[in-house]
Amino acid sequence: MYSFLNTKRSLNERLDLFTSSVQKIHPEIIGIAVTRMDDHDNLYSVYRSPDYGDNFPTFIASIAQSPRLSKMRSSLELNIIDNMLSHQSSVKKIHLRLLQSHCISSMACPIYTNDTFIGVLFINAKIKDFFSDKVDYFTTFSILITLLITDDFNNKKAFHSIVKTVLLLSHHKDPETQNHLKRVAEYSRLIGLYLVKKGKCNGDFVDSVYHFSDMHDVGKSLIPEEILYSTEIYTDEERAVMNQHPELGCQLLSNILTTFKYDNHQELNIILNIIRHHHERYDGNGYPDKLEGIKIPLEARIVTVADVIDALLSHRPYKQPWSIEDVELYLINGSGTLFDPLCIDAILHSLDKVTLIQSRYPDVIEEELPV
Repeated sequence: MYSFLNTKRSLNERLDLFTSSVQKIHPEIIGIAVTRMDDHDNLYSVYRSPDYGDNFPTFIASIAQSPRLSKMRSSLELNIIDNMLSHQSSVKKIHLRLLQSHCISSMACPIYTNDTFIGVLFINAKIKDFFSDKVDYFTTFSILITLLITDDFNNKKAFHSIVKTVLLLSHHKDPETQNHLKRVAEYSRLIGLYLVKKGKCNGDFVDSVYHFSDMHDVGKSLIPEEILYSTEIYTDEERAVMNQHPELGCQLLSNILTTFKYDNHQELNIILNIIRHHHERYDGNGYPDKLEGIKIPLEARIVTVADVIDALLSHRPYKQPWSIEDVELYLINGSGTLFDPLCIDAILHSLDKVTLIQSRYPDVIEEELPV
């Protein structure tokens, strides 16, 4: 019963165990689904019980379309539907898909950390009035699950803090602004969610890419500053040194992961793939391993596009920001050679959101404090 508390298991494994344990006590439960909210108020599922089949949606468009979810976000209080057969849903397509999985009653619980709403936990049952009759039990149930979820969320944030602290203590400077990293993460999630809709990955994968995309250039902290911050065109020798940063980043992260016993192997692979392969090219002419096409890990293909978009749209000492029209043309011309065509399709379908992200997280020039 309590094997879900084993922290050596992944979050999804723990949720599987927790759900199956409760189903043994209450076989009326169909399952649970965990969703996260993106930067545009959309929900995407990062976990759903196997019993849903494909009927729990991978993506729920803006929660503003649902009075039920909008109210939950503002109140941070759970919501129960006693009978979905008679409920007038504002999102009819999703409602019908859940009915196809025999979901008759539903309980939705907000997931939040530090009073910030980050998603929704859905629990569904086969009979009406199921949750209202057992509201105290399932309130406790939902609290336990949300604790598992927020614990996983906070562990990811803590891991970022550990990396930043190690860099600081070793006198390495983070070469990127925080908002550049935030924008790359948001673009990565934007691309990933498009690929979810195309059936190329799932929400759990997208969530991991979102959390770890900002580590892509951590190896630059080991590049000599006279090269890293140079505004001149690199010599061949300097370019060779700069091109070592993916491998240096993998070595640095591997040492940190070993020291702090980070043992989530699925996420470990995603982190290291992003760092090592975000300069590979789709035609095989990138570095360090000259991987080609789908041999490049999907997470790296996503972050490659996200990073290039932000570099082109941002001011640099050696260039002015490009217009969104020029960026669009560059991406189209690079599709299939520099970039994964599907990742380019994702961005081209969301250029309005790219512009919104760019304006929402502008670079702020910060003065360095005296040492």
